[in-house]
Amino acid sequence: MKLGKKISIEVEPVDKKFNFELTASAYSFSWNFDGKYYRTILENYQGYIIGVRAWRDDRTVIAEIYSSSNISKDIAETYVEDHLGLNEDLDEFYILCRRDLLLRDAIEGIHVRKIDIWYASIIAVAQQNASFRQGWTMIWRLLSRYGNRYILDNGHIVITPPDVRKVIERGETMLRDSGFGYRSRTLLEIAKILLSYGEEHLKENLRNVRGVGPYTYGLIMMLAYRDYSNPVIDRWVRGLYSAVGIDNVDEYYRRHWGRYQALATWMLTLMLDAEPLSRALERVRKGLLRPLFSGLSPLTLWKYY
Repeated sequence: MKLGKKISIEVEPVDKKFNFELTASAYSFSWNFDGKYYRTILENYQGYIIGVRAWRDDRTVIAEIYSSSNISKDIAETYVEDHLGLNEDLDEFYILCRRDLLLRDAIEGIHVRKIDIWYASIIAVAQQNASFRQGWTMIWRLLSRYGNRYILDNGHIVITPPDVRKVIERGETMLRDSGFGYRSRTLLEIAKILLSYGEEHLKENLRNVRGVGPYTYGLIMMLAYRDYSNPVIDRWVRGLYSAVGIDNVDEYYRRHWGRYQALATWMLTLMLDAEPLSRALERVRKGLLRPLFSGLSPLTLWKYY
C-alpha cells in the first residue's frame, strides 16, 4: 500500500539530551533506519494508518506524516511524541545509572520506541531462551517473508508484522518457518486472544498465557506501554551482576532500579551490544561499558538486516 504525504511537523524533545540517532537505531531494521532518517508505520492509530519519516534538525525532530486519509496536526504530533518518547523525562533513571556498576557509563538521551502490543509480543517471545542474533533473525524472517509492506517517500518500503488474523489462519506453520520453534504456540495463543477479545483483555491476561513468564511479560509491557516497573531478568543479567558482586540480583533490581527495572535491562543490552555472556563478562572485566558500534548489535542491526 502506498501512503501519501499529508503534513510535516516539528517537535522539540522534553529531554534536552535526547539522542535521535541512537533512539532511532536501537533494535531497528534497515527499512526503519538508514543512518539519518527513521521510518515507521502504525496501522491502527485512532482509526488511521500513519507512516512517519523523521530526522533530527538541531534541537528539534522533524517528521513527515504519511497516511491513507487526511490527518490532523494534533493527532500526528501526539503519535510521534509518544512513539519516540519525545515527551519523556528520564533524568531520574540516568541518575540511577551513574550509581550502578554496570550502567555507570550509559549514554544519556536514548529512549524506548513505543510499539503496539502485537509487535511487542513478537519481539518478547522471540527473545525467549535465544541470543540477540537468534531472536532478531526470527523476527526479521517473519516480517520480511510475511509482513505487510507500505510505500512512503521515494518508493521507500516499510515492513510491519503480519496481521494476527493471517498468523492464526496459517497456524504454527508461518511461525515455525520463521524459526520460532516451540515459541510458536505462545505467540499463536497471544494472537487468538488479541483477535477475539481485544488489546485490553490481552493486557490484563498476559500473565495467564502459557509461555509468558516474568521476563516476557516485562518486556511486552515496556515496549507496548512504556511501563518499566516489571523486572526483565534472565541468566545473562544475573551473570553480569553476579560478576560485579551482586548476590541477589532480583532484590537489587527492586531496590535500586525500582520503577525502571525493565529499562535497566534494555539499556544494558545496548551498552554491552547484547554480547553472549562470556564476551560480555570479559568486557565488564576490562571496563568496556559502552557500545562498540562494530559487528551486529542492537544499535547496528539496521546495517545487517
